[in-house]
Amino acid sequence: MLLWIQNALTPQEVRDRIVAGDSEFQRQLVEYLEGAHQGQFINGTLNDVHSQIQDNLERGDSGLDPTCTLPEHPPKICSKHTTSESDKCDICSANKSWWTRMWETADELIFRSNRHKCHAGCTSKKYSSCKSRFPRDVHAATLVDLSTGAVELKHGEAWLNTFNPTLTYLIRCNSDVTSLLSGTAIKSIIAYVTDYITKTPLKTHVIFPKGKRQMEKK
Repeated sequence: MLLWIQNALTPQEVRDRIVAGDSEFQRQLVEYLEGAHQGQFINGTLNDVHSQIQDNLERGDSGLDPTCTLPEHPPKICSKHTTSESDKCDICSANKSWWTRMWETADELIFRSNRHKCHAGCTSKKYSSCKSRFPRDVHAATLVDLSTGAVELKHGEAWLNTFNPTLTYLIRCNSDVTSLLSGTAIKSIIAYVTDYITKTPLKTHVIFPKGKRQMEKK
């Protein structure tokens, strides 16, 4: 899925404003990027989330694997109270409870589906290291290079790619959410998506050996 934001600044315009030292623009840009996607769990570290999942299993609190279930529909939103006045409101309490469950479920989905585990296919003669570029660099905060305009997003977990928690909660599977902030990145992703959706099926010389092996098994 590729989303184009109408009337958005071009990558060059973004870079120019960063290099020019527009501090308010930098603040808003970082705020937007960190709100759109992240590279760490919501409620703690990988070990924290793993321990919580194990505790739920041992207590029998955990239901089905969330990757095999549909998302829970949120309750109605209270139109009478602000957050500070909502402690005694049933609707507000139901909403608070839903958001707690939503973030916990998103963390479990991320733990189950977004964690990379290197395997034999990650490396080969062509790739001396993991071809998926794991482990990722970890940054405690988003870094903005004023000399080049480059932005390194805050990333708390080396074995997670960037994702959007709400999207993860809805689609219940692995996803990779990235903001394209350079012309090179945009061209690369367009080429990748084009190659992927126009990928040809197996070639004939590959199909025949596979079919022969299947016949031999029978």
